[in-house]
Amino acid sequence: MKVRSSHQRIEWIDVAKGLGIIAVVLGHFYPRNTTFYESLYWWHMPLFFMIGGFFVKPTTLPTLKAFLARRFWPLLKQYFGYGVGLILLNFIIEQRTPAFTVDYLRRLIYGGTELNGYLSVFWFVTVYAFSSLLFSLLRGYLPKVWHEAILMAGLFWLGFSYPNAENVLGFPIPGNLDLVLVALPYMFVGWWLFHYARHIVTQPWFMLVALGVFAGLFVAQSRGQIDFLLYMKSHHLTDPLLASFVPVIICGGLFAGAKTLTGTVLGDWLDRIGRSTLPIMYGHKAVGYVLEKLGDPNLLVLVAAGVTIPLFLAYAGRYVRERWQGGGLYAFN
Repeated sequence: MKVRSSHQRIEWIDVAKGLGIIAVVLGHFYPRNTTFYESLYWWHMPLFFMIGGFFVKPTTLPTLKAFLARRFWPLLKQYFGYGVGLILLNFIIEQRTPAFTVDYLRRLIYGGTELNGYLSVFWFVTVYAFSSLLFSLLRGYLPKVWHEAILMAGLFWLGFSYPNAENVLGFPIPGNLDLVLVALPYMFVGWWLFHYARHIVTQPWFMLVALGVFAGLFVAQSRGQIDFLLYMKSHHLTDPLLASFVPVIICGGLFAGAKTLTGTVLGDWLDRIGRSTLPIMYGHKAVGYVLEKLGDPNLLVLVAAGVTIPLFLAYAGRYVRERWQGGGLYAFN
């Protein structure tokens, strides 16, 4: 296993994140109501919640302040920083009225399903931040794994027990935070896989098993034999049994594939992409909207630009920040 000593990064994890963020971008530009489109959502969002659980450490009240400073507040700062920047870009590119822009800022504060257009993917960050916080606290106060597993099963069932918050309450939950009911169990599964089953899910044979499962389900979905939808943002969740194990198997196969690619030319590129998933997550929809205003780009152009332009801007920003702070090119080593 290759570890980057300067940041203690495990390369196959960044390769997996690179594959995952490409799938996210592809899913947002691919034609809807197709089996391939539906199958992307079986795993690409659960993947990031699972990886988010890999390194979560127990937190209790005495250490909560340190956790918030290290992992929670930086995410919210990025959320509002990128959000305000993209709203201003939307104001310029789309020639919005001041009233629309002010309302867009209000929706950024509320978050979740209130956000669309340039900011439609921002729900992930609020759900991820609060899921990380709660999982860390649970690890601190409920340290026995089987106790956690029972609780996670209950939360997962509860998350699938209603159509969506607006249908039940008459209004959407701020930040889509009811999705923590589904995201938190995926984080727990990711933590368990990394600490107890990593030697299994990173084996090449597991990739073949995952491909077989995926192919079988894909055919069944295309023939109408199953109806498996896992659209987390809209809370369109149709099969809790399939949702409990299919994303785990597919993501495990992806981890095995990522480890196989580690050290190759393709793996190195995916590793770079995987270290900048949040900028790509934040920026790719805006890139797509701008390109569509300039012409009629095809899918390949949209996906390539949606990945590479935010990636380039992220690296440029790091370069400027490192030069400004006198750190040279440390971020690129």
